[in-house]
Amino acid sequence: MSEFQPYFTNDGSVGLYSQDFDDIYHSASGALTEAYEKFIYPINWEVLLNHDDIKILDICYGIGYNTKSFLNFIFENKKKLINLKKNIKNKNLNNSIYYEAIHTNNNNTKKLYVYNDTIHTDNIFNKISVTAIDKDEILFELSPFIKTGVKNFKNNSDILHKHDINKYLNHRNKKFPKINDFINFQILTKIAQNCPKILKNPLILSILADKEYSKYFKSDFKGLLKYILTNRPNHNKLSILHNIYYRYLSYSYKRGLKRYKIQDFDFNIKIDDARNVIKEDKNLYNLIFLDAFTPSKCPCLWTYEFFKRLYEIMEQDGMLFTYSSSSQVRSAMIEAGFEIGNIYNNRLNKFQGTVAVKNKALINHPISEADFGLLKTRAGIFYRDENFTAQNEAIIAVHKTEVENSDRISSSQYLKARRKNEL
Repeated sequence: MSEFQPYFTNDGSVGLYSQDFDDIYHSASGALTEAYEKFIYPINWEVLLNHDDIKILDICYGIGYNTKSFLNFIFENKKKLINLKKNIKNKNLNNSIYYEAIHTNNNNTKKLYVYNDTIHTDNIFNKISVTAIDKDEILFELSPFIKTGVKNFKNNSDILHKHDINKYLNHRNKKFPKINDFINFQILTKIAQNCPKILKNPLILSILADKEYSKYFKSDFKGLLKYILTNRPNHNKLSILHNIYYRYLSYSYKRGLKRYKIQDFDFNIKIDDARNVIKEDKNLYNLIFLDAFTPSKCPCLWTYEFFKRLYEIMEQDGMLFTYSSSSQVRSAMIEAGFEIGNIYNNRLNKFQGTVAVKNKALINHPISEADFGLLKTRAGIFYRDENFTAQNEAIIAVHKTEVENSDRISSSQYLKARRKNEL
């Protein structure tokens, strides 16, 4: 990792700055709010609740807002979701499933069709499996400690001035969304169980112990990590404490899952280039969160080949969400086989981002004729990375040459012609 450079965003959640990309990870107007509005609220829950087990692919996990927002949404709406699932199961049963009762009387066979309209379900999902990808192992480990819902915060960072973030920080949002502690507890538990090697990185404790950063972290979670890091299995006393600790985690974890109406939760950490992960992935995903840095800075995760592979590993009724609505990204999605639509932001009353699906019926907000036209301009020429190995600089250079040599009209010429025809 380069430097850990956090700041508070307008909804009291923590945002980060990337020195490598010279860019911010999250919307300054509200990092957690952005996760909800671009990745969670647009989900078609009626479709998702048809599944008992679901798989989520979280690309560029960072400090985990998208995955944690999904789990938090389930917690906040568990009763509504269970009732919705019951209604869906009843509807599916009455429309397509019945059983036959054969009654024989005086050698005459009669068929009695019996419908069951009293489906009971105790869980929202039997199992949720998340595959979280990021190249930065430090962010994985810090993610359970990050605070949300901080109402009184102060920012003292040059980052804010450099990226003109201060203009957003006036507490315009009256609601301060917060991630439930148990979700962070789940994430920390799974990291400890599935990827203990990253806990040994000395940078973790130094960052958590730094007074400059203390306001960004949950102090009561630090004790859990400190215990894990200081435990020595070869010491008999500590080994016993270690076993007690993990029994406690197991009990608390299962009790918490019951409260969430989830039978099982699996968290798979992939510290690698996302291209390497999806190339070998054999799963089929119900939800894909694509939250990579902007295409102009990280084009390797926005190429036609990348989207083609995502199409291959997505369920037939799966959904991909991203904040980007650029023509080159949408053009690559369509070329890869996706149907695309807009993500509508109710709070701001405007479209933000793109949803990509295999089933066109899942699109609630189709893109306009004008936007489709833009895909055929130079702005719609997408990035290429045939072997999944090209460096970002090389991808950008090849793309620039292709745009310069293209006989397509520019986006500005296209928009000018449309305005002229509309007069």
